[in-house]
Amino acid sequence: MGKKKQRNSRPQDCFIRQKTFRVLFTIIDASSLTKKLRSFSEDYVKISEETSTRARTLVKDYIEGQIISYCRDNSMIEILKLEYTGSFYEGLKTEAADEADIMVILKTPQGTRIEVIQSKFPGYVRLRARNAQMFEKYLSTEGYINAKKLRNSWFHSLVHQAKNKVKPKSPYSEVRLDVRSHGPAVQVDIFRKGISDEKLLSVDLVPSFEVEGSWYVPKPFKGKRFVSNDEFLWRQSFSLQEKQVLESMDREDRGCRHELLRIVKTVVKRPVTSLPLDSYHLKTAFMHYIERKGLDWSKDALGRNFFGFLTELQIYMASRNLPHRWLDNVNVLDDFKGGVVQQMANRLRRILNSEVRLNKILE
Repeated sequence: MGKKKQRNSRPQDCFIRQKTFRVLFTIIDASSLTKKLRSFSEDYVKISEETSTRARTLVKDYIEGQIISYCRDNSMIEILKLEYTGSFYEGLKTEAADEADIMVILKTPQGTRIEVIQSKFPGYVRLRARNAQMFEKYLSTEGYINAKKLRNSWFHSLVHQAKNKVKPKSPYSEVRLDVRSHGPAVQVDIFRKGISDEKLLSVDLVPSFEVEGSWYVPKPFKGKRFVSNDEFLWRQSFSLQEKQVLESMDREDRGCRHELLRIVKTVVKRPVTSLPLDSYHLKTAFMHYIERKGLDWSKDALGRNFFGFLTELQIYMASRNLPHRWLDNVNVLDDFKGGVVQQMANRLRRILNSEVRLNKILE
């Protein structure tokens, strides 16, 4: 079943959406809500130009200029290029420019072939290397690349060595770096030295393969079933496709899409809202939402689209189905227990149907 079929498989959606909107717009004026959202954005959402500039400087001076430079010079496995992904580079970071994501694309030398072998788990594959001397330490007897071993034994070790060689660089010369594993990434934390060290930036470096226009990362397998040899599973990454959609979505009409998603990302994390949705879930839902025809994305439509998007989220939670943006037959809400999803649906419904609750989360 493809993405469109999944979305159309719930015929009650249209009725629910229309009924919800009829209730909502008798409760609160969309123009008034737009003003409240803009005020909320100024107070809680926007990041300063100073912290954005600092993040870019730290990435350039310490990550690109020293960590990656050391890795290029001291590894048999070559780095082809870097791809900058995630909220910071999509224009969707909120509150502070304190995180960055970089895909480290590994080079496959001439004569070496990487073959993609589909698994029975959507989104996960095995990668088989042929004539690949540089990957020899990380291959099974059948030639499959061990994702866990490559990430930990090679990349984590290499980045840790690079961290020990880092030299201070002005204007942020009083810093220290820590290295740790984080999902598919090796995370480099940059701290400002002091009595109580202040974290300035966390950078996720993700070793990745590009094979015939698709990208694969060593993201640990998550599933409800036990899988033997799961260390040989690689997760297909759609970060670059997502960046292409999200980074440019306001370019043609100078609309309010970025502003809206930044606000919603902040709202769901507030204690009075407390929805355990991360950026990945919200971006997935939002990419579906902006595909709808006939939406007004002018600056004055911020309030109306805030209602519209939260209503869409509520529908996804109530139906316990949020289709993956790029993969057929994948429900990204499978990450949650059913009771948690129902609680989120109920919480969103109460917020959408109460001006008091809505105002509370925007205080």
